[in-house]
Amino acid sequence: MRSIVLFASSATLVWCGVGAAQPTPKDGAKATAAAELTRTKALKAKVSVAFTDARLGEVLKEFAAQADMRSDALVMWAYGPGFPYSQKVTYACKDKTIEAALDELLTKAGGGLGYVVVSKEGDKRDGWVLLNTTGERGTEFPPATAEEEAAATERLTLAKKLIDGSKPDSAKPVLALITKKYPNTKAAAEAKQLLEKIGK
Repeated sequence: MRSIVLFASSATLVWCGVGAAQPTPKDGAKATAAAELTRTKALKAKVSVAFTDARLGEVLKEFAAQADMRSDALVMWAYGPGFPYSQKVTYACKDKTIEAALDELLTKAGGGLGYVVVSKEGDKRDGWVLLNTTGERGTEFPPATAEEEAAATERLTLAKKLIDGSKPDSAKPVLALITKKYPNTKAAAEAKQLLEKIGK
């Protein structure tokens, strides 16, 4: 096993210009070998952590260290524009896959945080986990159109009215529809958080 976890620029690599790039395959395209290894091995490694008021970046660094020690699988993180790696969080888990722990951690941190596994032949970051503020969980979506944003926002407004009117069960299918039909919108990230809050 490696004794040192490769963590870009002391856990602070900022990925510039990500909005225009599409580092993950779409429409059934085959993932690169590096991306597939990250998805099937590194993100399946189990971690146990207990952090109180720690930097988000420090928690992620520990995830990477444990993946290396427990499965000999390397996790490389890259931060997209605006990702709050210095944000303080309190988080604990025991024997959870990094994939599950990362989902919980990013949801707890709020702000529509997400990640994608870079899958791009020839890219030096092929196979890295790109952390972002657009809410994905493993798959990057094309930018939302203005019409999609408007439609998703309209449905989110309806769901919030239902919740405020003490009808959370009626709001759940609306929120689920937003996350499924408009996954790349800002409303979808908020809808996911609301679903977590009221219980799926």
